[in-house]
Amino acid sequence: MYPLTLPAIVFCFGLLAAAAPGAQVPPPADRATPTDALRRVVDDYVRLYRHDSLSEWKALFLPTFTSTSPRADGGVTVRTLDEFYEAQARGFARATTMSETLENVAIQQSGRLATAWAGFVFHQDGTSRRGRLVLTLVDSGAGWRIASLLFSY
Repeated sequence: MYPLTLPAIVFCFGLLAAAAPGAQVPPPADRATPTDALRRVVDDYVRLYRHDSLSEWKALFLPTFTSTSPRADGGVTVRTLDEFYEAQARGFARATTMSETLENVAIQQSGRLATAWAGFVFHQDGTSRRGRLVLTLVDSGAGWRIASLLFSY
């Protein structure tokens, strides 16, 4: 049997306190402030979402990107980057006006991974729909890219 030393006892109490319900554990230093480059990608997700810059918008996503959203019938729609992009292009072709705004954006970064949670308002031809989304982002070595989008109205 190993004797418990004072440092070992203090360490154990620290673990118990951190694991206690409601305990606040500070985030790692690399999550405290998202980089400017990461914020720019999230801003560009909205700024470039226009008919005339849709191809630039597509470049924000990884080639392996997926979009996932629940359907009204209880199912789930999952689209590849090409399927998602084509759906947006069809929307812009049909609409007179179409845009999206983000509200209450919360970005968390941990090393080369990040998430951006937000409320959004989708505007099309004078109507608006509210929803929630989460973007997952990866620092690809060539900059931040969007790996996936989850959204629901």
